[in-house]
Amino acid sequence: MTTNFRPPINSRPTEALIGIKYSSTDYWQQEAIDQATIELELRGVTKEEEEKLLDKWQRLVELEEKREQKRLERNEQEGYKKVEMIEIFFTAPLIFLGKWHAGLSLFELRENNFKRKYDQRLYLLIAGTASWMLYIGFSV
Repeated sequence: MTTNFRPPINSRPTEALIGIKYSSTDYWQQEAIDQATIELELRGVTKEEEEKLLDKWQRLVELEEKREQKRLERNEQEGYKKVEMIEIFFTAPLIFLGKWHAGLSLFELRENNFKRKYDQRLYLLIAGTASWMLYIGFSV
C-alpha cells in the first residue's frame, strides 16, 4: 500500500529528500524514506552531492554545539545584581509559594548552567524566608 504524504515526497526540494533519506523511522515512516531514496535516484542526485550536504549539516551542528557550550560557560559565573538580590531576599516566601516571580527558577538556573546565580538564589531564598519567619515570630 502506498502512503500519500502531504506534500508528496516527489514534490519536495532535494535537500528535504536527503534529510528524509538519512533520518530514522523515529521521524519518518520507512515508506517515506524509501520514496525519498527513489526520488533522489530519479533526480540523478549523486552520493557525493548527498555527502556534501550531510557534511555541511554536520558542520552547522558542530558550530551550534560550540555556541551552546560558550553560552553555558558564560552563564557559569554570572551573578545577580544587588537590586535583584534585594528583591529575591525580601520576596523569598512569596517566591516559594509561587505568588511572585523574580527571574529564573532554581530549576531553570541549574538547567542553563548559572552556577553562581543558583547558589546566590538558594542562599537568598533561605535567608529571606528565615528572616520573615523571625520577623513574624517576634511581632506576634
